[in-house]
Amino acid sequence: MKSSIKVITFGCRLNIFESEIIKKRLEKANISDVIVLHTCAVTTEAERQAKQQFRKILKENPSSKIIITGCSAQNSVNFYKNQNQVLAILGNREKLIQKYYDEIASNPKNAPFVFVGDVSKNPPEQIEIKAKDELFIFDGKTKAFVQIQQGCNNRCSYCIVPFTRGKNQSFSEASILNQCKGFIKKGYKEIVLTGVDISAYGSETKNQSLFNIVKKILDSFPTLQRLRLSSLDPAKSYDQILGLMKLDSRLMPHFHLSLQAGDDKVLSDMRRRHNRDDIITLCKKIRKSNKNSAIGADIIVGFPDESEKEFKNTYKLVKKCKITHLHVFPYSVREGTKAAGMKNQIPENIKKERSLKLRELGKKLKYNFIKKQKGKVHSVLVENDNKGYTENYIFVKILGDSIPSNTIVKAKIIKVDKDLNAIAKII
Repeated sequence: MKSSIKVITFGCRLNIFESEIIKKRLEKANISDVIVLHTCAVTTEAERQAKQQFRKILKENPSSKIIITGCSAQNSVNFYKNQNQVLAILGNREKLIQKYYDEIASNPKNAPFVFVGDVSKNPPEQIEIKAKDELFIFDGKTKAFVQIQQGCNNRCSYCIVPFTRGKNQSFSEASILNQCKGFIKKGYKEIVLTGVDISAYGSETKNQSLFNIVKKILDSFPTLQRLRLSSLDPAKSYDQILGLMKLDSRLMPHFHLSLQAGDDKVLSDMRRRHNRDDIITLCKKIRKSNKNSAIGADIIVGFPDESEKEFKNTYKLVKKCKITHLHVFPYSVREGTKAAGMKNQIPENIKKERSLKLRELGKKLKYNFIKKQKGKVHSVLVENDNKGYTENYIFVKILGDSIPSNTIVKAKIIKVDKDLNAIAKII
């Protein structure tokens, strides 16, 4: 029977990136016929889904060996380890390190292996990507994702991530540049910088920062056509990056902000490090730098003790700042966080109602944003079926003959369809 490795991934883009590394580690250790459950625990619901999937695997695959890793493995070791099918449990400190997979392979009868270190005392062991190493590609193989850091030093009251991934740890400049070099050599036209909190990149030293690594990448690789940033912390200053974007059009005019709320009291209760005015100021600077910039945001609605007035403040801020790519989440209690013990938890029906209102506003703002692009020519990176993304992250369907994947074309937007996709034609 043909051996196989199946990785089931929950959660963020960073988990997806890391799943590709885990596959390579398993292959190198000659571990096969295994199911890997790469879990998330950012909310109680996310962890519930991971545990539900685990039970389903046990039931549907009674002879399969299972490896559990990720944030739920870090958070709930005892839940997973007392099952005969579990081969290993790997915490976030250990899951990317080859030696643990080699030990599993050399002594399989010692299962279950439990390699789960304390990330609050010791940061995750860092991997360094060297030029000779294999690269890790996903997302339809048109974008290359480069991890520049992991962990988080903040202590937001709703978030368990610092306790499951540890403190901020920046990858070396050499590692990042080696990844970029490899991807560009393979023909990838867009690189996306990713991590848990990329705004904190380089904060452990005086000589490095997000701006510095962005500029270094652009300066080092003149043939790179696109560089995009993932989620940013509004508490930081991006003046240098905005200035660089004016000078170098390869830095994409697309900013996804970790806002979470638009009311000062709610932000304070969340222990966020920015306030309402900080958000407004940052959005104004982004628009001033490039009027066609897309601004996205993560918003939590129904946070404990959030009044109707406070929700309306968030609603008004989204409208005022014209945030067009909204990710709206009803607050979910996450055991082990300060917010889980707060009084005045909001009823689920009110969370649902507020989420719907904000999502409907987001659709209107997105429609208006794309509509204003009508008649404008954009650079589109085609992924498949003549579909792709503009520089400012508008999803586009291009009319006409078939265009090869991983091709950048110039296209004029002619209309917006009912699903908020831009329709364009080649010029």
